[in-house]
Amino acid sequence: MNGSYGTKKYSADKMAFLAILIVALLLAYFLTVLKSGISLSKPIPLDGSGLTVAIPVGNGWKSENQWRYHENAFAITSLFVPLKPNPTALAYCLYKLAPDTESVDARFEKRASVLDAEIEGMGKITTDTLVFDWVHIKKQSPLYDAFFATAQLPNNRQLDIEVSQTTGDTALAERIFQDIIENLKFQDNQMLKSGTELLSNIKSSGLGSFLKKKNQQHSFLIKNEQKKTIGFLTESFIKSPKKKTSQIQTTSFYYLRVKQATEQVTFFEGDDKFGQFTWKSETSSRRGRKGVELSLGETEKMSVKNFDISSEDKNYSLNPAAIPEILLDFVFWQMLQSSYEKIVIDIIQPDGTITPTLISKIETQQTPYALKLQPLDGSGFLENIYFDNQMQISKAIFQQDAAYMLERTTKENIITQFPERAEYLLQRPPLK
Repeated sequence: MNGSYGTKKYSADKMAFLAILIVALLLAYFLTVLKSGISLSKPIPLDGSGLTVAIPVGNGWKSENQWRYHENAFAITSLFVPLKPNPTALAYCLYKLAPDTESVDARFEKRASVLDAEIEGMGKITTDTLVFDWVHIKKQSPLYDAFFATAQLPNNRQLDIEVSQTTGDTALAERIFQDIIENLKFQDNQMLKSGTELLSNIKSSGLGSFLKKKNQQHSFLIKNEQKKTIGFLTESFIKSPKKKTSQIQTTSFYYLRVKQATEQVTFFEGDDKFGQFTWKSETSSRRGRKGVELSLGETEKMSVKNFDISSEDKNYSLNPAAIPEILLDFVFWQMLQSSYEKIVIDIIQPDGTITPTLISKIETQQTPYALKLQPLDGSGFLENIYFDNQMQISKAIFQQDAAYMLERTTKENIITQFPERAEYLLQRPPLK
């Protein structure tokens, strides 16, 4: 009996030793692969930003080698996955369109607190064009090492860089971190600068100066590729004096007659220079009903409040070249009268999404004026807008997965073709 017990104990000891050996060999393998062939990708530009970065590739590093847009930011990531399924190292760059307003030190402290880690060191790194604040965060159990840097860019942009690892090689993570920063290139985007200047000109003149009448209304039919009418869009602009400044009220109603009808109604009210505003929207689709309220006050932060109780309110610090989508007509009118051929602006969508967009003048024989809109979010959306002699939109052709057309019409024609929405168009007051 004693002999049997000794045999079992010996066997268990061998298994434990074997497991330790396997873990040690795997760790050695990870470190060998990491150290033996670290190379950076070719420079990967972010359209419309002036930023180019290179990230780790090869020998276990996996990346799509392209920027992805998500929640008002662009990210590019590389994972070290020598053996599936879990990565043991991560490198990423994050370009924020509307960054948080917390101080750098507060952000570093919060990051360490969330990870239950300690700050091992911090400092500054200066490149030819940028100054990074950086921090080294470390945790012993479970093992975790991270180097994190952040830099403020012109036009209220922000660039974050992080390299983290769980293999225990701090020096290697630091080397990759420094290589990424040393190889990035940034040049101030002149088209974004032009967009900022153009919006500044609009603010100086005031939105009311663009309205020839106190109350302007625009109506459009929406047609598909077969030129079949499938929906409509109506917009109204009202200029009303209020104390020392003018107020602009804008409403829009979008309706798409499909299997499950989609519609959106919005109401915007703000000062003449859109420095303060409230913008409410209600959307109904096959996904249900959704309400959102955007507001910009004296704090110069835009708050986004979703009426879905499961959603958290968010706050964004806007770029000077940011403007609500419902005010785009004012951008078009100003650009057509200006010398700018191309600009980049941030278009704020009704749901609070911020989309950097390239707007270009284009030549056409169809109408006196034309512009092209190209969002820089990788969605593939493209829109050509055509204007008449009075610089009013006559039609627009937009495409993504399919092509659609907006065609100028009258409210009476819309009521005739969409009697199911006649009562709304005639009687329903604006959303307030």
